[in-house]
Amino acid sequence: MDSVLKAVNRVSQIAALAGDTQVGDGGSLPSLARQLPKIVVVGGQSSGKSSVLEAVVGRDFLPRGTGIVTRRPLELQLETAADPNAREYGEFGHMAGQKFYDFEEIRKEIEAETMRHTQKRGTIVSPVPITLRIVSPQLPALSMVDMPGLTKVPIDGQPKSIVQELENMARDYVKHENVIILAVTPANADLATSDALRLAREVDPTGERTIGVLTKIDIMDPGTNCRDVLEGHSYGLRNGWIGVVNRGQADINSRMSMRDARAKELEYFQKKSDYQGLRNVGTGHLSTELSEKLISSVRRQLPNISGFVNKSIMDLQKELEAMGGPAANSRGEMIHLVLTLCRKFETTFGKLIDGGKGGGELILTVFEKRLPESIEKQPFKKILDVGYVKRVIEEADGIQPHLVAPEAGYRRLLEEALGYLKDPTEKSVEEVFVLLRRMVDNVANSDEVRALRRYPTLRREIVTAAYRALEKFKEDTRKMVSIMVEMERNYITAEYFRTIQMPDGKVMYTLDGRPVTEEPEGSPEEKHYKRIINQVSGYVREVCAQLTQTVPKAIVHCMVLQSKDKLLEEMSASVAGDQEAALKRLLGEDEAVMKRREALTHKLDMLRRAQSELTSVDV
Repeated sequence: MDSVLKAVNRVSQIAALAGDTQVGDGGSLPSLARQLPKIVVVGGQSSGKSSVLEAVVGRDFLPRGTGIVTRRPLELQLETAADPNAREYGEFGHMAGQKFYDFEEIRKEIEAETMRHTQKRGTIVSPVPITLRIVSPQLPALSMVDMPGLTKVPIDGQPKSIVQELENMARDYVKHENVIILAVTPANADLATSDALRLAREVDPTGERTIGVLTKIDIMDPGTNCRDVLEGHSYGLRNGWIGVVNRGQADINSRMSMRDARAKELEYFQKKSDYQGLRNVGTGHLSTELSEKLISSVRRQLPNISGFVNKSIMDLQKELEAMGGPAANSRGEMIHLVLTLCRKFETTFGKLIDGGKGGGELILTVFEKRLPESIEKQPFKKILDVGYVKRVIEEADGIQPHLVAPEAGYRRLLEEALGYLKDPTEKSVEEVFVLLRRMVDNVANSDEVRALRRYPTLRREIVTAAYRALEKFKEDTRKMVSIMVEMERNYITAEYFRTIQMPDGKVMYTLDGRPVTEEPEGSPEEKHYKRIINQVSGYVREVCAQLTQTVPKAIVHCMVLQSKDKLLEEMSASVAGDQEAALKRLLGEDEAVMKRREALTHKLDMLRRAQSELTSVDV
């Protein structure tokens, strides 16, 4: 799931940079940010929110002070570095590509970017988030949002509206069903007056999305403790409470490291008799719990996110296709221009396929590397197990003793094993389809067809028509490949099993490289079933080898060559019969809808980038 979380984090960055955030009504355009699972930290000012986040990250990097310190939501994306010795760093969404290795510099940039933004808006706070990605070998994979602290009374010359403004901002983030609410409350305050808990109850009345965090446990009045709360007796939460002890101001002033702070926190809970035996305490437990909750949420939401992105792309494309305006050309001239541009597009596409790099080269990689690797990864061992083979043989052939060989059992084993080839072969069809779609996009953005930039509606129509044609070719190819697999499953070459070798006399090997005729070890019964396993394994190996040769041929014949020769055939035929109004729509642009088109194009670009990130993850 780590790669999936990284992809979701990158999609979150894409959305933020495109101005698509969790807040606001989103207008008439779909909001991607609202679909993404994340942990939103809410709490009153000085409740310890930022300290909790720093403890999870293990670094000082958040602004400190009195009053409203956090003035904008901070979308914090934590990633676990693959290299355990890698140097940790931070990267801001508004400064993509620039890595910050000094966390004090990260703090300064948060303050500076907050100041730049709020001064430009002329406000004290802003709902527009700052995105910060932190990569470290020691970090859990998390996506968290640090919200400005809630307050009951405006101070320091703040406007009276600040109280409601901060609450509305927090509510806009936590009201969505995909959000996990981390309600931070100091243990030395009355829980009944907690703004974080009140807000959480309002938007999550069943408590399914809320986790409670108690801070400042170490500074409760002498003789009091919060064990009843942590055990869920005095104030129950469905997901329970987690108690933490953050660094005090003296610890911060003395520059106590996070490692030492965690050790001190653990020692406090271990030695304090009031809390001995509790497992739901400590920053380490908090990090683990949050990671598990987020992974569970991502796993649950990922199909919905992909579906939302795909549907939104389709809807926006449909709206864009309907846009257009008048063009001052005769019908004959317009038809000639459209057909010329279509032919140019097809020619460029064909050259990309034949040209190798970025085209045919990528398709060849699917055939020579990804397909064989995918077949090799199939769980054939599950079927080629002595116990499993014995059960299948007994179930298939019943109580009758075998005169020569358990034929029904053999057939069932082979049908099941060869059935595993359906997924990798059809996956190869999908991979080549994705590459061809990507080539269509590359051609549409290339200088070879730059004349299309003058006609955005026509350009989109061509791309859509190409997609549509590729979809048809893909479906035809998928059916062909599926038939090829089913042919192998439904008709077994009997000669192989009669002679225990291929008809041409070639030596046969099993999937793990042993000769099929190798005498197995074990009891007489085990030897019997192992001989069956060797023969089935050898046959499956031969079929796998055969399909790695024939499936690419089918894909090339049914999809690659068809797309090269007939990519825009249907569109060209349709345009030839179009009336003048339809042709003007293709070649013109109405200024009245220009702003809408720009907004749609911007959103569509964001969604396509998000789609690319999501489809690149192998889940």
